[in-house]
Amino acid sequence: ETIDTDADGIGNNADTDDDNDGVADSSDAFPLISLNSATDTDSDGRPDTCDATCVSLGMAADTDDDGDMVPDVDDGYPLVSLGTNVDTDMDGRPDECPSECQSLGMAADADDDGDGVLDYEDPFPLLSTATQSKKIPERINLLRVSQ
Repeated sequence: ETIDTDADGIGNNADTDDDNDGVADSSDAFPLISLNSATDTDSDGRPDTCDATCVSLGMAADTDDDGDMVPDVDDGYPLVSLGTNVDTDMDGRPDECPSECQSLGMAADADDDGDGVLDYEDPFPLLSTATQSKKIPERINLLRVSQ
């Protein structure tokens, strides 16, 4: 092969990282454009931010810096991936947050379904389509059966 984009002596056809930015071509959004010193939190080959020079090279900023499938604009923790933690309303805040989650700087979501009713007041904390007017009764009257 005559093309060696990163000039490392390995032709692109045999090189697993053609731009030599540390991101394997199979995972790299821009396999022929090096990230250079740009930060790429989730190692997908897209820089977290993209200045004019970055754009002129043909790249664009990553819209999900931590790679957890929650867009940064909606993500409560845009630089910390949810990992295996469940996030019912896709706001980037985990429904539950055990100690390993807390050690990353996250906290559990107080409104898991994103309906505006905090979980402790919500009779359906994982179902946003349930009407908010359906409240758990404060008192239940039981019928007495006479013998």
